[in-house]
Formats: sequence, structure tokens, C-alpha cells
Amino acid sequence: MVAPFDRNIQLRSLEDFYNSRKFKAMFKLPGTPPNARYNSFSARLATMNVSYFEKAYEAIHEQCSLLCDEPTLSLHYRITRVDSTMVCQTAAKLEQRIRVGVKKDGKKQVKYTINLTDMFPSSVEIFTQQKYICESLTIPKVILKVMDKSKDNVFVFDRGVSSRDVFYELDTHDCSFVTQLQVDARHVVLNDIAFPPSLVVRNLTVLKDQCVYLYRSGNHVQEHPFRLIQTQNAKGIQYWFLTNRFDLTCQEIILIYKHRSDIEVFFRFIKQELNFSHLISVNENGIKILLYMTLILAMLILIYKKINEFGYKTAKRRFAIELGDIIDDVMIEQSGGDPNTFFR
Repeated sequence: MVAPFDRNIQLRSLEDFYNSRKFKAMFKLPGTPPNARYNSFSARLATMNVSYFEKAYEAIHEQCSLLCDEPTLSLHYRITRVDSTMVCQTAAKLEQRIRVGVKKDGKKQVKYTINLTDMFPSSVEIFTQQKYICESLTIPKVILKVMDKSKDNVFVFDRGVSSRDVFYELDTHDCSFVTQLQVDARHVVLNDIAFPPSLVVRNLTVLKDQCVYLYRSGNHVQEHPFRLIQTQNAKGIQYWFLTNRFDLTCQEIILIYKHRSDIEVFFRFIKQELNFSHLISVNENGIKILLYMTLILAMLILIYKKINEFGYKTAKRRFAIELGDIIDDVMIEQSGGDPNTFFR
């Protein structure tokens, strides 16, 4: 079971794994050739039914969520972190791609945006068109996609989303959110909200807690109330937080935003440990399949990590070892032997 966990997995690695005795013993798939060439995998990924992998991902997410539900700050909601990341693709065959910056190195970018609810990725969306470089387009698209399933969620995202229209749209859809707002963003104060004097949350001192209107552009005010919490750290650097939740304390609002960094850890995990920093398919259908498969593997390892209280690297390594042992046992049993006797 080396190939699925190979940090530098390539199409040739998949060819070797597909043609190995272990794979053939475990998966005697009807109608498949006895051997396969590496250059056939990309073509297969382009034509396979992506909805099968999507449904498998959703089913496994549902089961993982039932098995391991992280505690949140309140019994009244769950925290869903929302963020995007980019994956480079050097192949010129990529049909659609996103260009970032002014570099002319031939690299193509694919953007994917994930909802991370508790400890698991609850939904994902892939973007390849240039217009979706803007977070104000991608973040709300992913959030509203799962609104029916997430009425009790508080969505938290960073200040890459700056459109006042997006804030208004989320609020009119009864979508609870917490985000960071650019310091000195123009606003009109409607009233002050009381909070304990000299309140410090983690390393932030609360300066103001207010109900406000935000300016959209020029002198145009969006007459829709939001809550603005202004804070600063020990160095005098200010951080402003915006939300549409008026029922929570300002401590809770700040702590909710602190949970946003969990999704950055998750992105590093799937990129560094599960190799989703390199695409072995240049077709959007194939990219989606690879992403769903990566997220399925990520959820299984995260469950394993939590149960055994391991770090990410140790969890991945030992998960692969134990999976290999299980396959060895199956092969020995299929051949008429007893694994307990064989490995005594």
C-alpha cells in the first residue's frame, strides 16, 4: 500500500501499484486489463463518473461526523471554517485555469474552497475560471450550497471576503457568520453594545462593541445592521471583527474567529502529507475525483489520529502500516493460511 500514501505520487507510481500482486489480489475487478500503462490513468480519470466519488465522500463524511463530533463553544451551533487554496499545474493541457500575479512561468492554478465543520471537510467546490480568483465570489457560493444542511452553523472566513453585498446576502439567507474586517473600514455607529470593562480575550483587548451600518462605496451607506467588534493586541495592532450574531458575547465572537486557523492546518495536511499539491490529471472531472478521494482518505486518517492521539505524520504512517497488515492478513487467509500462525 505504498502508492496511495506516497508524498511524491506520480502516474508511474500508480502504474506500479495497479500492477502489483497486492492490488490484484484485493481488487479482482471484472473487465479490467491484467496490466495498465501510466498514460492511461489520466484518460480514465477524465471519463469516470465523478458523482460516484462525490456520493462516497458524502456518505463517509456523514459516518465520520457521527463517530467523532468535536465540542464547540456553545450547544447552539457548530463552527464551519471556510477558506480557499490554490494548486499549481504545469501542464499546458489544463482546459481552464486561474492566473495569479504576473509571472509567465507557464503554471496553471486550480482553486478549491472547503467548508471545514468541526474536524471534517463538510463540502468542497472546485473553481477553474479566472473570475473566481475573488474570494467574494467563491466563499458565499460554497456557503450557500450547504445552507439547507447547516442551519445551526456559524461560518467563519477571513477578510478576503470584503463585499458588503456578500454580507447582506448571507444575512438575508439567515446564515450566521463571523469574519475579519479591514481596520478603519468606514461605518456608521447605530448604538454601543455593553461588554465587561478591561475585557481581554486571548491576547486581544476589546475596545468597542457596536451595532453599525457599513459604507458600500463613496458616500453610499448600506442600511443593514451588523455587529462590529474592535480589538487590539499588546503591540497596539488593531483587529476588527464583523458578524450578524447579536445574541453571542463578544468573547464568543472573537473565539469563533480564532477557530478559523484550523482550516489552514487542514490545507497543510492534505498538501504536505496527502500530496494534494500536485495534480496528476489535467481534466476538471479527474481533478474532482482526486480531490474527493483525498478528502475521504483525510477523514479516515483524522479519525485514526484522534482515536490514537497521534500527530499528523505519525497517524499517516501508522495508518498505512496497519492497512498493509490487514491486506497481508486477507491475502494469507485467501490462500488458506492462518495469519496468526504465519506472523507468530
